[in-house]
Amino acid sequence: MHHHDEAKESNNIELLITLMGGSVDHEVARRVLRKFDGDVEKAASAMLEGDRGEDTQSSLWTSHSQMEINQPRPLPPPAVRPNSPINIDLTGDDDQNDELSRALKASLETASQESPMFGPSERPPDANWAMVPSNVGQSQNNIAADDLDRAIQASFDQADTGDEYQPLPLDQQWRKEGWPVTLRPTKHTMVYAALVLHALFYVPQIRERVANWRPALPEGATEAEPPNNGPELLMWKLVETFTNMDLAKLVDLDAHEVLEGFKPEPWSNPAQPPGELSQRAQRIMQFQYGNSGFDDEPGELLQDASIVRVEAFGRSETNDLVGRLSAQLSNNKDDIKRQVIFESSEVIAFHLARSGTVTGERKPFKYPKHVYLDQFLKENVELAERKRVQQRDLHAEIQKLVLHNKSLTHFNDKDTLTDLRSSIYYYENVADAKGDDERARVTKIMANKLKSILAQVEKEIKVLDVNIAKMRDQAATLLDCPELQCARYDLRAVLVHDGLYGRKHLYSYVQEKGAWWRIEDTSISKVSEGNVLEDSVGLHLGAGPYLLLYSRALPEGAKTLDLQWPPPIKIDVENHNRVLLEQLQCSEAENHANRDKENVLTHPEDDRMESIDVLC
Repeated sequence: MHHHDEAKESNNIELLITLMGGSVDHEVARRVLRKFDGDVEKAASAMLEGDRGEDTQSSLWTSHSQMEINQPRPLPPPAVRPNSPINIDLTGDDDQNDELSRALKASLETASQESPMFGPSERPPDANWAMVPSNVGQSQNNIAADDLDRAIQASFDQADTGDEYQPLPLDQQWRKEGWPVTLRPTKHTMVYAALVLHALFYVPQIRERVANWRPALPEGATEAEPPNNGPELLMWKLVETFTNMDLAKLVDLDAHEVLEGFKPEPWSNPAQPPGELSQRAQRIMQFQYGNSGFDDEPGELLQDASIVRVEAFGRSETNDLVGRLSAQLSNNKDDIKRQVIFESSEVIAFHLARSGTVTGERKPFKYPKHVYLDQFLKENVELAERKRVQQRDLHAEIQKLVLHNKSLTHFNDKDTLTDLRSSIYYYENVADAKGDDERARVTKIMANKLKSILAQVEKEIKVLDVNIAKMRDQAATLLDCPELQCARYDLRAVLVHDGLYGRKHLYSYVQEKGAWWRIEDTSISKVSEGNVLEDSVGLHLGAGPYLLLYSRALPEGAKTLDLQWPPPIKIDVENHNRVLLEQLQCSEAENHANRDKENVLTHPEDDRMESIDVLC
């Protein structure tokens, strides 16, 4: 029976991905490696020829975790005593023979007795034998598990007690100039859906389309009126929401009414990844930005907004958006028939899925602020394929250099450089000539020879490392040519989950007027671009960014659009702004009067003396 070493397999997978220049899917590398029973060189050669390992999986890599739970495991055969007597030859003096004979006899008598019983002790408890905390040994894994249990329990406690909708106090409701707004549902199970609608507002193409939408005009009417029912009423509610997000002075908007119309699936427990729910909310995405897909709803309302599922693994060197897309679109053995994008949309959303178990250190998923989809478009398939052939040739050369580098540094799983340095240290510091001049001369010669060999090897390794780095940079930038950098998409919003459950465990990054903002429940804060692109929250819980919204880049120097919202909605928003301002002014005047009254009651003597001074 073969027992595979998971750690060694993971290392070989990482080595194979490195040999292929980081452009190989983690699971594809695993399959091909298992197909060739862990031989990295054979696996790499096969992958260069287009093998993706779909057909064969060696039994060498079958683990107990892949067996059916109810399937009984084969038991080892019972031990059988030989029929012939056991001959024990004991040598030594007679006294020792007597002692050993008595010991053997006692052992046989003990073996014939009733086997020991295992179970809880029947001895009454004794406080003197109580275990103290200093004697309890806890591993780091147990401590981490306990911390996770406490965090999850705290999340449940928060969901039960402090996760309800809390409106902001009146004095905190005024929106600061140039700041975004929050869009919050009254039910915490709808937070993820509100975040999707909120993020879509910050996609300029969607915002413009929604602002220009109007319901069908009745015969003879010149201005659109609010619909009374049907799908147009739902769209009207969406336009109302977006108008308030653009013009309202109220910083905290209620999303309950508009979400009721879309009827999204509730986020009811921590086991439901919000990204999966967001991807299933096709009604929101299609109705927002694309053909609705419903016979009784307005078709051709907006252009298509695609949601593309991307597996965001934790350890692969290709744990980035473009690398994952390239790997997922090239799963066919014949790369000439690779999957392509026939028609790209104005807006595209990437759902970052984290399925499966990751062993070892998790790495954040990388996504750029700009992404070019030209290499995946049908019209560029020939040019992109020529570039990929050049990439494969470079990767093959890189593979040879990496293997040669490894042959210089390792032999029979031993670090040859470490052994060389140890030998040099021995000849220079440990070897004793014992007063023999010839022995001292030979020792010095050996040390110098070893140092010369070490210097040559280190020089060759340095040259190899430089060449490998150059070739990897060349391979990585082959597709970054002007012909394949026309369809640029810019990052507009990022939705993040910290791994726990509740209203305050989902938040988003949105870009407004060139600045990035972090929005979590009622909290709004300005952040740097680095915070958006390198947020590693939730990594230890298998969570993190789960939805990325990109849209086509706007022309350089494009001015901010003057959105033409429906006049009835715009007038309502302006009226609400005036009412809010009046309420704030009244509240501020009342607070000022109360403070003056408190000062008079608290310091009456001071006020009387001030009056006397004035009279004098």
